[in-house]
Amino acid sequence: MSLSFRKYQALQNDYLLFDALDAPLVFAPEAIVAMCHRRLGAGADGILIVSRAPDGAFRMEILNSDGSEAAMCGNGLRCVGKFLADSGRLAPGTRAGVHTASGPRHVTVLEHGTAVSRVVAGLGRPRVLDASLRAGDLSFVHVDVGNPHIVHFLATDAPAAEAPAWIRRLALSDGPELESLLPGGVNVGFAWPAAPDRLELAVWERGAGFTQACGTGATAAVTAARLLGLVADSPVLVRQAGGDATVTLDADGSATLDGPAHFVFAGQWPSA
Repeated sequence: MSLSFRKYQALQNDYLLFDALDAPLVFAPEAIVAMCHRRLGAGADGILIVSRAPDGAFRMEILNSDGSEAAMCGNGLRCVGKFLADSGRLAPGTRAGVHTASGPRHVTVLEHGTAVSRVVAGLGRPRVLDASLRAGDLSFVHVDVGNPHIVHFLATDAPAAEAPAWIRRLALSDGPELESLLPGGVNVGFAWPAAPDRLELAVWERGAGFTQACGTGATAAVTAARLLGLVADSPVLVRQAGGDATVTLDADGSATLDGPAHFVFAGQWPSA
């Protein structure tokens, strides 16, 4: 017996998505680790389980590649939007409510194609919890986007040609230790304000390690940059190794994440 899944990626943040709309699914942590393994499994940053909430809306469960549960994922939510459009459950231009462990969110497929769609996710209202957190010689802004993030900014006069490689090195070298800086762990972002409407970003994700992109990390970085006056009060393009997405903070503080989501392949995984 095997279980069907569909692999999606948004900015190369990739997930194995399981349809639990008709029957519940539960995975043991060791099964999650096996499925997500890059050489011995299907390979992914995590697993998404899509089901129905009691109120009729959709529900998204996020499981990290180490077997732990995540409260929120911006790129994962956009992958869910792509899946709902692919399966005919969500018409392009229609907003769908999606429940998460962090509370209700929403997703809209703006442009739909078989391989790639443009999907915007509503991520609620990010909250700055500490604007002057320090770890050694580094200063961070602590932001809650339904999951915890800390963001450090390179100096604005850092060489433009070197900044993307520099923040990636910082994420890889300092991220593993800084992940445990706060109780329960935290996502660690390193950013550089390239322009008033653009940020470069690299993120070490709690439970997944370094990923090609992080949607809530992009939202946290823009929230922190806005607070520090590093970006303008307008949509901000966030550039990560996996691609670009646009974060918009509305007048009421609500955040949206807009970018591409891709269907990669469909597969089967042995259930026993």
